[in-house]
Formats: sequence, structure tokens, C-alpha cells
Amino acid sequence: MNNNKTTLLSFIVLGVLSCSIVHAAVSPAEAQKLKSELTPLGGERAGNADGTIPTWTGGQKTALPAGKTNRPPLFNPDEKALLKIDSSNVDLYKDKLSEGEQALLKNIPGYAINVYPTHRSALAPEASYERVFKNATTTKMDDKELISDWNGSIPFPIPQSGSEAMANTQFAFRGIDVQTTSSVYVVNGSAPVLATSSTALETMPGDYPPGREDPFKGQTRYAVLVETKAPAYQAGEKILGLIDKQLNAVAQAWTYLPGQRRLRRTPNVQYDVPSPFTSGVTNYDEQNGFQGSIDRYDWKIVGKKELYIPYNNNNFLNAIGLDQVLKPNSANPDLMRWELHRTWVIEGNLKEGQRHVVPKRRVYVDEDSWQIVLADHWDAKGSFWKATQVLSYINPDVPGMIVATNFVYNVQSKSYAAFNVLSEKKDGYTYREVPATTFSPRSLEASGVR
Repeated sequence: MNNNKTTLLSFIVLGVLSCSIVHAAVSPAEAQKLKSELTPLGGERAGNADGTIPTWTGGQKTALPAGKTNRPPLFNPDEKALLKIDSSNVDLYKDKLSEGEQALLKNIPGYAINVYPTHRSALAPEASYERVFKNATTTKMDDKELISDWNGSIPFPIPQSGSEAMANTQFAFRGIDVQTTSSVYVVNGSAPVLATSSTALETMPGDYPPGREDPFKGQTRYAVLVETKAPAYQAGEKILGLIDKQLNAVAQAWTYLPGQRRLRRTPNVQYDVPSPFTSGVTNYDEQNGFQGSIDRYDWKIVGKKELYIPYNNNNFLNAIGLDQVLKPNSANPDLMRWELHRTWVIEGNLKEGQRHVVPKRRVYVDEDSWQIVLADHWDAKGSFWKATQVLSYINPDVPGMIVATNFVYNVQSKSYAAFNVLSEKKDGYTYREVPATTFSPRSLEASGVR
């Protein structure tokens, strides 16, 4: 009897284990590489063989005088481009271009890439580095993509799977408390059409400095409150989003409607649900290369590759005049800066039994920051469909590499959406501590009372 009970118990234990296999974190010896051959976030510290990618030495900690902008120029403004890639010479450089960039160069009139010297300027606060080092030996992900023993910031600096690598992109540092005043435009071969203007407050509890209380108790990786300013019929609407640390959890979101003076739960704010911020032209998960739950795809690390990617675009973000920034066919290529960097190449293919209008996607991730910088999308017929670019800039005062403006190009319709085109005012992007009580449904409802 006792033997039978023991055997039954063994089967039960084995069944439970088979349903939830936990992928172990790396060994302490492996984690020590984050203090030697790897950067604190897991990139290769050394440069490349021919010297076109320099050694990472801590990131860009100083900037040129800021003047009237809080997005200071980083380098000598007289620094010249090394080369220009356009439709006439794209095939000469295709080994250092994503498939999406090759498609844009061949299909979008006037599109070009200006390549500048590489500066490995990415950095994050020291407190975040300490959390990442601890995560390397403690944080785990099971076969259901549930994360455990996370200490904040990047969970898997030395990833063992495609899902872990994708998780890093969703936790990538982009400022602790940020206020953004920006607009979204849709461009279809003519003048930009305003989709929405808004002010957003964002907070990342996983990167709070030591001593600052996390009211979300380690369960929220990102919280955002967006207030619509235009168009006029939507002015005053507010959306609150609380994004769980688990990457298979449905985001919690609430909308406040000033005309009705009521708060309602927003049903679905991820996957391929059309985004109201672009009047449905793009999906929720297309912004910033990819955002939201990763659970509908099988992800694999294709490898690392040296690519030309948008980088250090402080000057683009400081540009004045919408007509200078957004051209009829593309963002102004003369304002954009591209550099040669090593990227993680991660590919996602739709899982059996799942649905999504993008059955295949590939993201290119900066090794020094875990920010997605480029993304490619294919449609259900296997044809190339969309290419995304995410611009970054450095603010040494944060300190950190911040992603802001990003573009989603529809190669088939020859149109594009421009997200987070920053206000020309000084307060287009600012940093200040935001009370955590701001990010609660009760606070949202109270804020609308007139």
C-alpha cells in the first residue's frame, strides 16, 4: 500500500514538472562575465575585428551644452557621414542591412541611409546594473513564459532562449519617470495627417532607485497614463495602462470618457488589435518594434549580426518644423543618423493554434541596451509587409538610452505611421518623479471630475 502510494505520488510530481519546466538561470561563473568580457547588460564589451565598432567603455556620460533643449547634442556637429546608401547601391551593402531596410531602399522614392561613425553611447543607472547582475543567477522563465525571482530591470542579460531575449526587449530601460508631449501622424504620399496628440506619463518600477517604494509590489514592469489633446472630439480622454511583469498576461487598461464622466475597462490593448492612436492603420503590438505579450509566437535567437541601425538620433529629435521631419514618402533621411552596431536577431513564428495578422516577424535588438531598433513583418501570404524603425537618443542626465520617435512603414501600400513625434517645445520629453498613486483607476476617475 505504501509502495503504491509512493508510486502514485511520483507520477503526480513528474506530471507537474512536465507541465511547467523551469529554465535555470546562468551559473555564478557565467554571470561574472557581466563584469569582464560582457557589458553590464550582456553585450560584448570588445569592439569588432576591423575597428568599425569600438569597445564599450561605459556609454556617453557627457554631452555638448544643451542650450534651450533637454535633448542635448552628443557629438561634434561637424561629424560627417561615412557613406550614403540609396536605391543605386543598396546591393553593395545588403549584408549589413535588414530585409526591411533593403525593401524600403528599393521601393520608397528618395529613401536613403546616411551612415556615421559608431559611438557605443548606451548606458543605464548603476542601480539597474546591480539588479541585472543579480537577475543573471536568479531570474527564471518556465515553458509557459512565466517569470520568477525577478529583481527589476533586464531579467536575462545572458539569454538562453528566444523567449528570454524577447523578454529583455520588453523590460529595456527607457527612463524611470518620463513625461512626453507628442503626436502621431499617418503619411500616405502627401502631407502628414494628424491621428492624435497627447501627453503621456510613464513609470518603470523595476528601475526605481534604492529606497523608493514600489507600490506595485514587483508585479508591474511598466505603467502609463495618456491624455489625448487632439483631435478635438477626443480631447480630454485618458487611458491608463498597467503592464504586468508576466509576458503572457493581458494588459490591464481603463479609459476615462469626459463627455460621459465615466471610467470603463478597456477590453484588449495588445496583439493585432488596431491601435486607435493611428486610426487603426497599425496594431497595438507594432509600436517600438514590438510591445506587449510575447506568447503567440515561437521565438528563436537567429544569432548576432553587424547591421546599420538608427542610433544616437538626438539631432533628429531636436529638429524644428513638421515639414522638415516628415516627408511625403518617409521621414527626412537627411536628419537621421545610422551607425554600425552588433544586434541580436530574434525571429518569431506564430504558434500552432494561435492567430495574428502577422504570422512571422523578426526584430533586431541593440546589444548594448536591449532596445529593439528595427523590426520586419510578413503577411499571411509570406510577402514582406512592414518595416519598423525605432529612434534612440542619449540623455546623460538620466542617465540612459531613451527610445522615442518610431516609424512603421507599410511597403505594400507605400505609406507610414510616425509615432511619438515630439513637441518642439522644451517640455517635449522631461524627467520627473511621478507619484505612483497617479497610476490607479481611482486616481484616473478622480482626475476627470470637473
